[in-house]
Amino acid sequence: MHDWTTTVSLALGCSVVLYIGRKALRTRTPYPLPPGPPGLPWAGNVIGVNADAPWLTYIEWAKTYGDLVYSRLLGNDIIIINSEKIAKDLLEIRSRNYSDRPNFITLELSGQEFTSSFMPYGDRWRLHRRFFHQTYRLDAVHRFFPYLHRRACLLLQQLLETPEKLNEHIIEYTASVVLNSAYDYEPAPRKDELIEIVTNVSDIVVPTLRPDISILMGAFPWLLYLPSWFPGMSIKRDMAVARAYVKDYLERPFEYALQKEVIGSVAPSMVHDALRTLEEDGISPEESWMKGLKEASGTAFLVASETSNSAVLAFFLMMLVNPAVQEKAQAQIDAVVGRDRLPGMDDRPSLPYIDAIFRETLRYSPIAPLSVPHVAVNDDVYNGYHIPKGTLLLANLWFVSMAHDESRYPNADTFIPERFLNDDGSLKPDDTEHIKFGFGRRICVGRHFADTSVWAVIAKVLAAYKILKPLDEHGVEIPVEPVFSAGIVVHPLPFKCRIIPRFEGANAESLAQLIAASTA
Repeated sequence: MHDWTTTVSLALGCSVVLYIGRKALRTRTPYPLPPGPPGLPWAGNVIGVNADAPWLTYIEWAKTYGDLVYSRLLGNDIIIINSEKIAKDLLEIRSRNYSDRPNFITLELSGQEFTSSFMPYGDRWRLHRRFFHQTYRLDAVHRFFPYLHRRACLLLQQLLETPEKLNEHIIEYTASVVLNSAYDYEPAPRKDELIEIVTNVSDIVVPTLRPDISILMGAFPWLLYLPSWFPGMSIKRDMAVARAYVKDYLERPFEYALQKEVIGSVAPSMVHDALRTLEEDGISPEESWMKGLKEASGTAFLVASETSNSAVLAFFLMMLVNPAVQEKAQAQIDAVVGRDRLPGMDDRPSLPYIDAIFRETLRYSPIAPLSVPHVAVNDDVYNGYHIPKGTLLLANLWFVSMAHDESRYPNADTFIPERFLNDDGSLKPDDTEHIKFGFGRRICVGRHFADTSVWAVIAKVLAAYKILKPLDEHGVEIPVEPVFSAGIVVHPLPFKCRIIPRFEGANAESLAQLIAASTA
């Protein structure tokens, strides 16, 4: 007991000394830190932050301290950006200094440190980026239209058979289209093992990727020595489970893709594109190159399926609670496409209201409300304020001139797709890219594929189904309140709804005829 007490006291003493020393060094710069709420020595702003939705706390801070807010958490500098202009100035114009990522200890503990999205800025990340760009750049995405169409039609059939399994069907759709684009892999029609594995990993890992959780684990690494049964330490058990899954979802589909190459597969995929380019250049792949390709394709599988799943599920929820919007979209589909076929990608320019719904869904509830944190590589000065080296920068997408800024989006807490349309019904220029995909060099390189895959299913679902509130035992509609999860990626919490065919008498046969008359 004495040794333990001595160790803890020494650790705390060292922390205080380091804090005082670091603070003293900062006083030598003529530039102050940005304003922010007062905090405890070293511990910083541990108290008073909404743990489930920190972006809401940051909005309140912005009202007092402005668009650039400084805070500290357990010895770590954190700056919250509450302005799109500042976000662009720092994360895009000065992206050379702000393209790094923090060290999420939870990634390492769960075996997910290879993911491109959270990888430190450097040569390894650039290699991953090249793989992504080659397959998912704007002029390459059209190659996947036929498969997206086929899987979206399968989703329609599943919703007809078992609408109560909405969540499962959406997960299967979003994961399957990413699996196909990364590996040319065709999932099993029901309960594919790889999809179940990546779903389990996402359920475990994504909630732990909040900066506060990783900072806590990094500040008190001795917590990792506590047994998993200890209160609050179930995370340790969960991390071990996630780590055990890594080999399955990283190795198995990659080996599958390599085998397809051996037998002469010509279908587009990330693995195929990379190997074919190398072959055309007459270059033999090095081990590090192959490892990078495996990691990049694994990232696509894990990250893209999780974020797209959140977007599609949020769309269903928004239609459920905004029936007038749903009806207006269906009227436009009927006028442009008719009722004898499903919308395809060629119809997209003529269906601006569908895009407006898509944008408003992601504005209303950004998938990553604080984006993925950036890190300052070196000391910097912005607008007279000192930004220390190693500072975490969080772009508060929930507020940053984007999602819920009343000056830009009046009645921001109301779902209004029309805000993205001109008076003549045409689409305004897209100003939601940062809400959806981030900033600067770390902007999501798979954004064109993600945008297309989500639009395809939104348009087809609206053409075929009504999304309605559930009924009680007396046949009266039950109100549904949108509630979202916490974490670096958020999604709607489970909700009930009714999904019924739009047209009376619709059945499996008529749906099959509708699908047969449709193209990608």
